[in-house]
Amino acid sequence: MVAERRVRLTEGDSMERGLRCPSCGTYTTLSDIIATGRCRNGSRRGNCDVNLHVDVVIEE
Repeated sequence: MVAERRVRLTEGDSMERGLRCPSCGTYTTLSDIIATGRCRNGSRRGNCDVNLHVDVVIEE
């Protein structure tokens, strides 16, 4: 079973339309995370093996 670690990101981790990977620090757009499930550094350059997912939490 693969270990899962959830990281709560802060405003400092986010930039316009994207966020910083908690593992390698590479800026990745939200659309890339949704489409590929990887940070930019893992998808193209290959040295980050973290899978990223976006969860939406709705509080009523």
